Amino acid sequence: MKNQKMSLIGVAEEKRGNITFGMIRDIFINSGFSLVYENKNIVFLSFNENNYIGIINFSLKNLKDLSSLGLKFNVIVYADIGYETLLSKEVKKSFASLDSIIVLNIDDENNIKLLEGNNKALVITYGLNNKATVTASSLDINNLIEFNFCLQREIKTLKGDVIEPLDFPVEINFFGKEYIYSALASIIVGLCYGLYIENIRDGLLNIKGFDRKMEKVYEGSFTIIDNFCLNPVDYSIAFENIQHLKYKDIVLLKGIEIDQGIYTIKKNLEIVLNWAPILGIRRVVFFVDKKDSLIEKNIEHLFIKNGIPYNIYYNLKHCLECELKSIEKDDIFLLLGSDLLNNSKDILLNQLNRQ
Repeated sequence: MKNQKMSLIGVAEEKRGNITFGMIRDIFINSGFSLVYENKNIVFLSFNENNYIGIINFSLKNLKDLSSLGLKFNVIVYADIGYETLLSKEVKKSFASLDSIIVLNIDDENNIKLLEGNNKALVITYGLNNKATVTASSLDINNLIEFNFCLQREIKTLKGDVIEPLDFPVEINFFGKEYIYSALASIIVGLCYGLYIENIRDGLLNIKGFDRKMEKVYEGSFTIIDNFCLNPVDYSIAFENIQHLKYKDIVLLKGIEIDQGIYTIKKNLEIVLNWAPILGIRRVVFFVDKKDSLIEKNIEHLFIKNGIPYNIYYNLKHCLECELKSIEKDDIFLLLGSDLLNNSKDILLNQLNRQ
């Protein structure tokens, strides 16, 4: 790899899926780059015979191994917040040796520890606080996100050009704080490579969505939103994002996997109960992967006690087809759960296409 002829971008976002990875990819494609090869974690792009870019989504614990292969990253994006690997001495040692551009989310102060011992890298920080080199202002989160991208201090591109402080409006067809972070990081990468601002903005606006990450499955007279949730933190974040939207009522489909254990299931149910009056949840629909009398009794006790109507199903297709008929104008049909809801989108879209 010593004669490597392409520029490499590394993206570490283990807790957040491939959102930033996907946004960077689409920004470059919208800027005229052609797709040469891609899989889940690697993308190779070309602009011409002399201009190639590779984007690699990786785990921080693998950074040392990637470096030992002779791979030299020109830009590394660390997009996660609060990931335990930050405490690893090996990871910090690997980061200390980097002399690339490091794009770092600093809304978690622990992330700064990654920079200890590194005086060679050019660090560009981002976040929703005023200490960051790049932040977002004039935030408007509704059925899409609008904000101003604010570069508060000058930065240098890979070619050594200086970009003076600037700001410009950005619009993305998503909602949720994680998408704001990903957009900020992706724009920084685009600017570092000298991409035109209009191409960056258009690239972000035209991104369709990310599978089961506050995904808008359908948007018409009502809206269907699907999000992967496993634990109480996942459910809390999803509900926090939903509260910014405009809608009449919510019908919530909550998936329950018996193997999660009664403790986690009850905690998740309590989160739903806490948010139900705040969000205006009209009814809760449960899809349970196995019949279990203990789960049924807990649902009955908690939801009848709190006066919240509910239905329980054990067949996903039957559940979705029945409940879709009850969704009213301006409602949100909100799907929250783990892998057992993975086929929900296909079932719903097939049903909508037949109507």
